Amino acid sequence: MSAIYLVRHGQAGQNALDNASDGGFEEAYDRLSDLGRHQAETVGRALARRVPAHTPVIHGPLVRQRDTAAAVAAALDAVTPTVDDAWKEIRFGDILTPWFRENPGHTEALKRAKAGKLPRAQVDEVNRALTDAIDEWTTGPEFGDFRQTVRTGLFAAADLALDAGSVVVVSSGGPIAACVAETLPGASWSDLISTVLNASVTVLGVKPGVDGAPRLSLRSLNEHAHLDGLDAEGRHPLRTFG
Repeated sequence: MSAIYLVRHGQAGQNALDNASDGGFEEAYDRLSDLGRHQAETVGRALARRVPAHTPVIHGPLVRQRDTAAAVAAALDAVTPTVDDAWKEIRFGDILTPWFRENPGHTEALKRAKAGKLPRAQVDEVNRALTDAIDEWTTGPEFGDFRQTVRTGLFAAADLALDAGSVVVVSSGGPIAACVAETLPGASWSDLISTVLNASVTVLGVKPGVDGAPRLSLRSLNEHAHLDGLDAEGRHPLRTFG
């Protein structure tokens, strides 16, 4: 069976919350942190132990996706990665900037949460409010357009996987969650997106379909054993969601 390896980009946008309410969230977020670059190299090495050298690499148009893909491609000794706009993440800034403006206290709480200075109960409360804002967006027409765009990119990658045996796609949590939802009818995109770690790997199996369209199945979701190393304080510094 052929396979698509879906990789989320490394950690990005460590200063994005400083621009949360002024419309600059997207630009501030779209860059890898030092840790994000390390994660990208780590997942590249992990994939090099699993897929053949020269496996094709596709990525979305965002800087964080491109830079992660470059590290993965280097580890696989792959040809220059291919850009496909279908793998672009939704613009969370467009959804959340009005929410941040209306809830300045939550913005400060998120900053404290990222710094590990907020009690767990308050972190959960802020995350629920954030999820509600995203859930509201999924009821509108833009979400349907997003899902269809990702579906187009997914089936193009599936066709390539059938030819090449495997393909690596570097994208973001939203498109990866949408791909998983394609294989799990009834699954909640909002629930899935909250599970996808930076530099994690989700694997879809691909078979030829009787009608000519590839058949997809979920092999694994959010693999992150390659991110499980402990630091001197017993923490997992490579496990991040940002």
